[in-house]
Amino acid sequence: MVIVFVIDNYLHQSNGTTITTRRFVEQLRMRGHEVRILSVGQGEEGYYSLKERYIPIVTDVAKHQDVIFSKPDKKVIMEAFKGADVVHFVTPWKTSRVARSIAQKLNIPQTASFHIQPENITYGAGLNNVPFLNSFIYRRFRKFYGKIPFVHAPSNFIASELRNHNYPNTIKVISNGVDDAFFKGEVIEPQGKFHIISTGRYAKEKNQILLLKAVNASKLKDQIKVTLAGHGPKRAFLENYARKHNLDVDFKFFKQEELIKALESAHLYVHAANIEIEAIACLEAIAVGLVPVIANAKKSATKQFALTSNNLFKPNDVDDLREKIEYWLLNDEERLNAKLKYKSYTERFRLGYSVDRFEEMLQDAIKLQKAKKISETVKGKAFKKALTHPPVKRTLSAMTYYLFALPLLFLYMKFILNVKYIGRKNFREIKGGAVVISNHVHVLDSAMNSLAAFPKRPIMTAMKANFEKPIAGFFVNLLGAVPVPGNMLETQLFFQTLGNEARRGRYVHIYPEGELIDKDKEIREFKRGAFHLAVESGVPVVPVRISFKPSRFLIWDREKIVLNVGKPLYPDSSVPNKEAEAKLKNEAIKQMNALD
Repeated sequence: MVIVFVIDNYLHQSNGTTITTRRFVEQLRMRGHEVRILSVGQGEEGYYSLKERYIPIVTDVAKHQDVIFSKPDKKVIMEAFKGADVVHFVTPWKTSRVARSIAQKLNIPQTASFHIQPENITYGAGLNNVPFLNSFIYRRFRKFYGKIPFVHAPSNFIASELRNHNYPNTIKVISNGVDDAFFKGEVIEPQGKFHIISTGRYAKEKNQILLLKAVNASKLKDQIKVTLAGHGPKRAFLENYARKHNLDVDFKFFKQEELIKALESAHLYVHAANIEIEAIACLEAIAVGLVPVIANAKKSATKQFALTSNNLFKPNDVDDLREKIEYWLLNDEERLNAKLKYKSYTERFRLGYSVDRFEEMLQDAIKLQKAKKISETVKGKAFKKALTHPPVKRTLSAMTYYLFALPLLFLYMKFILNVKYIGRKNFREIKGGAVVISNHVHVLDSAMNSLAAFPKRPIMTAMKANFEKPIAGFFVNLLGAVPVPGNMLETQLFFQTLGNEARRGRYVHIYPEGELIDKDKEIREFKRGAFHLAVESGVPVVPVRISFKPSRFLIWDREKIVLNVGKPLYPDSSVPNKEAEAKLKNEAIKQMNALD
């Protein structure tokens, strides 16, 4: 593949975003890909140079955080995009917005990473307790990210934040990854003082001052040495505190080889940051063999790495951090046992595995773009016409559905078929789109599922033959159903079109069993299409089980149809697609059987 990375400050190696990008670029080149960089400054071969952009006030503040902005140059962008297979955006600033528009016009597939947490911006500006401002920035970012189908989130935490802020993307949870060099490191249990290390920029949100205060509050502080690995605007402030309280603290920015040696010489790693998308620095320390103590902060993903309560402390709580430090200082044997557990735990975060997942995401974007091109062919247009109805037909269908069909169906289901609904509230848990699946056991079960999902109007899928049936065919057309694909070309268009609809918040209903068997009591073998669609579009699967039960009305025996809506099942976006599909399918089968 020819891959173009768009990043404002690729040459600045003092922040996690740049370091992660450089590692991914190196790995991708080692795998034979041609990787180009579009950024500020002069770089190596494959580097497309942009000038620095000056924004009054903003630039001066941002530079204190080692952040710079590039000035978009359409000529340079076009040159970088020549022959590109995919463009990946690392930063959401003006250059990326301009470049995304150009890539769109050139029909080049696009992906992006969400590395810049809004809380980092507000914290850096001294506005850390203004929640509405963070929400505003999420909404502003969504204008850029919302136009890109696949977004890389470094942790489940930030993926959840994006979903909570209604980002309409397929979100791929891919760790930034730990370089193999850190796994080769080994803590040597040094003699002398108890050595604590913490890695990160000297910035307010990294909260290194809390560590120094906790050490200063300890009766054992004379037995403790601290290394703060990094650099940044708060260095003088931290140095003054350490000097004033006579603390043994080293301040230094380490290259990778030096950092590994520093980690090997430590006993404990402390991560006090209140805001983190992942904190690769913590993972690197764990990979070498250190036991971590991590702030249990609401807006930090790093707490996911805590294996016990002694690996967490209350955010901004000096005494709780002091107690945890003293616990590990005084319990050598338990710390050594925990070190072995952590060493094994970090295997899943190896850089190579992360790059495998990243490659898969790039390939997914390319496949999606190819399906879009197919939709523009004669055969593609013919099938897509059945999938996407023209505006007039959509409007008439919606009006007929809500004003005519829905009331009639409600009455028919309630009084004639005696349909009862259980668990409809589970639909309310979902923000955005979903793939609804159910067993296929009644000629009108598509209407039952539509009523269950009210007020949403699901896109119903049906076999082509169903459109021609006397009664069912009328309702299938009335409900705005779409045909399931019959060949490879139609399959590509089916997933591309309905995947986009699901990302935009629509429900898509699929029968994973395929064939209708009237009143079948067993859950039959599921086909993978529904789960493939859910994984590809990043939306949950909602299992629905339809059962037939005996009931009695006064003196008459009559059959009752029970439609039971299960809990939404979310695809595991941290594993490869096929693994996520299989896992989702097994979970759905298990829940469907439990709904009987």
